[in-house]
Amino acid sequence: MPNINTTSSGHPSPVNTRRKYLPYSSAESEYLRALQMAIDIINSRIKGHVPCNNAFKALPKGRSFLDVWNDISVWINYDPDFIPGYFGARVGNNITISKYAFLQGHWAVVATLVHELAHVNGAGGWDTQAEDTLKDCLLKNLHDPSVIGRVFNPMNNQRIG
Repeated sequence: MPNINTTSSGHPSPVNTRRKYLPYSSAESEYLRALQMAIDIINSRIKGHVPCNNAFKALPKGRSFLDVWNDISVWINYDPDFIPGYFGARVGNNITISKYAFLQGHWAVVATLVHELAHVNGAGGWDTQAEDTLKDCLLKNLHDPSVIGRVFNPMNNQRIG
């Protein structure tokens, strides 16, 4: 399972990134609870689902969802930004989940984690490859065909993810 960046983990945040990759502190305890709910759903329903594992194997790095999920070099970070439509991002093996995503509920966090893990596994940033994994990972109702790897703010057409 990916590691969670907390204030006690000592994990360094990526630098010089457009998004924030911060540790979860006691101030974000409600978001940590939602993250744990999302992790529990992934552990109990998604990580062993054969179509999800196969969809991930079809990505450029060729690892199953379970392989990526069990990669201890993957870290889940927190982004306190509230930008409507911005759920999360990824730099290397660092995933960040935005405050906006948490305010949409733990299922949005589940979908964001799966989407960002697809990027960790090589899904492109200019197509729907990462988002399309949701269809095979028991998250079809959360799949949005308009979501590409990098999301643009509809208010000013600026990249936000």
